[in-house]
Formats: sequence, structure tokens, C-alpha cells
Amino acid sequence: MKSIFLFLLTIATFTSNAQNLLTPSKKSFDKKWVKNTNYQMTWYALRDTTKFEMGKVTTQIFTDKTNLTVITQVSMKNMKTPWVDSTVANLKTLKPIRHSSYNMQRDMVLNFGKIVTGFYNDKMKKYKVTVNDTTKVDYFDSNLYPVLIGWLPLHNDYKQDISIYDYNPSAKIGVIKAFVKNVSSSTCQTDKNGIRPVWVVTVSDEIGNGENGVSTYYFDKEDRKLWKQEIDANGRKMMMKLVE
Repeated sequence: MKSIFLFLLTIATFTSNAQNLLTPSKKSFDKKWVKNTNYQMTWYALRDTTKFEMGKVTTQIFTDKTNLTVITQVSMKNMKTPWVDSTVANLKTLKPIRHSSYNMQRDMVLNFGKIVTGFYNDKMKKYKVTVNDTTKVDYFDSNLYPVLIGWLPLHNDYKQDISIYDYNPSAKIGVIKAFVKNVSSSTCQTDKNGIRPVWVVTVSDEIGNGENGVSTYYFDKEDRKLWKQEIDANGRKMMMKLVE
């Protein structure tokens, strides 16, 4: 009897975990929040009560009849060339199609599917890797998931594990997880739009062996505009704030 109980408990736990893992589908996000948009955030490093501007992050989101494209450009103050990432996904399910990333340190192109193909060119260490990675479960592109969070059915105490794919030769490669750890209702003081009601979303992930730390997003309840993002990574505190 005890062995049967343990077996059933194991099956129940596995089923519960499998159901809780968010993967691309028509029901994985609320489509009413998906809109063509272009916005910029100022990236700050925080030290005690002082903040130092590090750069600007510009995000462009646009759709056509079949695909959704997100292009992110990071312009750091001490770098002449911006970092540019783009991801293309199926509009109906957000199943990833392609991810390209270009910066001063490395270039990367990933073509998604059951087998992920492409290349990773490390400009600093001067080596190039051909990507040929077989996956066993469905996933979102890791470059898309921070945007996806704002399209989830957020409510108080909402939690969700998200299946994502990330390629990093110096860390865990392949399908990993992001975790929506908590959601609460609050307000956010903006520069030009007064006090806005927001969902405060606490998130972590396994990217870079978890070195990204914990991020807290402030999404407007009315239109899911991202007003602010706070980052706590191994004692380093940063913030991104919307340019209004």
C-alpha cells in the first residue's frame, strides 16, 4: 500500500508540475495586450541613495499577419556601438522562429525548432561555435519572455513557471525556466502621468546559471505599459525607468 501511495504521489506531482509550466500556445497569453509599440527606458545603477545612468534601452514591438517581432537596442554610455537583439515568433502562439544578437563581445543567430541551429561567434575569445541543439519540450525565446510577462493574466498572488530557451556557452545551454514568483497590486509614481495603478511582478530565471538575480516589473493595469523595472543581481542593484 505504501509503495502504491508513493507511486501515485509521484505521478500527481509530475502532472502538477507539467501543467504549471507555460509553453507557447494560443492560450498561453492574453492577445489583447499585444500592440505595435516603441518605447525607451533609462538604465541606472543604484548605489545607496544615488543613481548613475548607464545607458538607454529601446524596445520596438511590431506584428504582421503571421509573426511578432521584438527588437531591443541597448546603448551604453561607454560604448560606441549599441547591442541589438531581435526575436521573431509566431503571432498566434509566440512559438519562437529566430533570434539574432549582435554586440561588441559576440554575435549569435539561432533558428528555433525541435533542433536549434545557428552560430555563436565570440569576438573576445576569438572562437566560433556551430549550434545544433536538440530540444525535448516546447519553449519561448529567452529574449521574448520579459515582454511576455506583461501579457499574462496577472492578478494578486499569481505564480507561473515559464519554459524558455537560452544559449550561453559559459552557462547552462538549452531549455531552462523563468519563474513568476509573485504578483501584487500597487501604484507607481510616474514623471508625467501621475500615480498609476500597477501590477508588481517579481521574476527570476535560470539564465547564466541564475546570475540575473531577481527582477521586479511595474506594469500598468490599464494597458500593461512597463513603467519601471528593478533588478537585484548578487548585491548589484539597477533600475530601468520609462522615458515619458
